[in-house]
Amino acid sequence: MLKFFQFIYTVWALLVFHVFMIILFPVFIIPSLISKKGAPLSFKAIRLWSFLFSFFNRIIYKVEGKQNFTKGQNYVIISNHTSFLDTPAIPQAIDAPFKALAKKELTKIPIFGIIIKTITEVVDRSNPKSRQASKDRLNEVLKNENSILVFPEGTMNRTDKPLQGFYDGAFRIAIDAQAPILPVVIKGAGKLMNPNSFLMKPGKIHVKLLAPISTVGLTQKQLPQLKAEVVEKMQAELLG
Repeated sequence: MLKFFQFIYTVWALLVFHVFMIILFPVFIIPSLISKKGAPLSFKAIRLWSFLFSFFNRIIYKVEGKQNFTKGQNYVIISNHTSFLDTPAIPQAIDAPFKALAKKELTKIPIFGIIIKTITEVVDRSNPKSRQASKDRLNEVLKNENSILVFPEGTMNRTDKPLQGFYDGAFRIAIDAQAPILPVVIKGAGKLMNPNSFLMKPGKIHVKLLAPISTVGLTQKQLPQLKAEVVEKMQAELLG
């Protein structure tokens, strides 16, 4: 019986997810397509979608550490990833435009792929030239446009460990751009929507912005130490 009600709730949640995404779809993409100056309006639409999804589904995101984000400063935002419910968390936690890194494969999804192309930075790892072009573009975004969001685990954490191994990409980008890293820790999302199931349930998700970590003066030789520092701080918060 409990599974039945959870199924009904999940259908409702997915309906809310898609209805408001379709309604706000023009505001997601048109301002950014017209001009880079339209990014703040597109972001406001994304943030509104996140709050509507949260409100109508009674999935409450409790955010701490907002003082650690300074408007006007571009960061490489690094977050753990345990559930699809992580996605609405970041726009609620950070009140400024940012772009998430997305795999090229996601652009092939109907409708959703158009949104991905418009509001994210698509990374193509298919060949060295594409990787270099992506790297140059990300440096430009960080220096002149917005923060960048990366899930450095590469995929949702389905293990019993607090974190999976982090890839180097986010740290390499931050060092290249000399941009600070802003670690974000999300707790409780996996309990409301397990990464191995499509079923959801209402509840509370805790999101915490940790103190930023400077990369000024660092070179790629210090990448392992930088990554270890970020992992240690995020893991301590997850286990705390």
